[in-house]
Amino acid sequence: MSQAFDPNAILFIHQAHPSMRRRRYLRRLRAWMRALALLIILCLVYPAPAISGTLRLASYTAALERKAPGLLYRDILYGKSSQIRAALRLIASIQPDILALQRFDWDAELRAARAFQSALKAQGWEMQYLLAPRPNTGVATGIDIDGDGQIGGPGDAQSYGAFAGQRGLLLLSRLPFNPKTSKDHSQIHWANVPKTRSTDPPEIAKVQRLAYVAMLQTSVTWDRQSIYLLTFHASPPVFDGPEDRNGRRNADEIAYASGLIDQLPTPFVLLANTNLDPFDGEGHNAVMRQLLAHPKLQDPQPASMGGQASANLQHRGPARLDTVDWPDPRPGNLRVNYILPSRDLAVQDGGVHWPAKARPAPHANSHRLVW
Repeated sequence: MSQAFDPNAILFIHQAHPSMRRRRYLRRLRAWMRALALLIILCLVYPAPAISGTLRLASYTAALERKAPGLLYRDILYGKSSQIRAALRLIASIQPDILALQRFDWDAELRAARAFQSALKAQGWEMQYLLAPRPNTGVATGIDIDGDGQIGGPGDAQSYGAFAGQRGLLLLSRLPFNPKTSKDHSQIHWANVPKTRSTDPPEIAKVQRLAYVAMLQTSVTWDRQSIYLLTFHASPPVFDGPEDRNGRRNADEIAYASGLIDQLPTPFVLLANTNLDPFDGEGHNAVMRQLLAHPKLQDPQPASMGGQASANLQHRGPARLDTVDWPDPRPGNLRVNYILPSRDLAVQDGGVHWPAKARPAPHANSHRLVW
């Protein structure tokens, strides 16, 4: 039988003797303390799900760009591209917590990026957070940069591209990004960086940006600690003439990233396609060696049996560290993709996804995934 509400009972409590009120207060306090102690015990016995003690990072130049805007989004959406399906299967098999994906077309509404997220989830690996800075590829400058006497076209863009956003940079993560620490360095002018190697005339220097694709820093929270990330895709140090403009731009991008590392809090990880081998191929190789020797960095040297099996005998660098299979004899296989953690992070393992058996990469992609 339910008991009817009696307003006099409340009145009685308020009118009770002070010592009675104090005893009732103490009884309630002890009850709350017992409940709190039980809650603490339950939390110790049944802890909340925690983030894994190991963080897996990957960098992959996927070569998913298309010849016109919107085509990558279409191809992901329709699901008929064997090239895209191969990339999705590879990423899902590696299961990275953070992935820097290069040569992925950018669009203003990030439709292609979100479609790729959904397709990856359908493969059984969800990476629900993304960052995609607007790349410099294909962005018109209004200046005759390539010197052909005409204004317009891919050679007169901030970086070579058939349309604005071609071959962009996509950062995917299973951990949320911290927008307060995110900073886009893609707009920095090449002529303004310290010790610039730019020799552009003033009319070009006043508009030419340093970043070939994009350069982005951000952070994620992992195991209640901020992990800072720096990612970029540098200019290829080729496709120029004796003036070595692309080679000098590539070197300055890497040097600028090294300067950012000086300022980054630790721990952090650099994920990049620098387009530069420390020993072989064209470019200012010494700049790459200097980056690898940075006092705040360690080089885990991820390797593969496939790279070793495909060695170029005339190369000086260790073939097992190579990440791209370009035509022989020049430039041949090179190491151009890097994952470089700060020295305060403990590295458990790493590798380059390059099977030992001599076989072509899926669907004519020369690059291998590094994890």
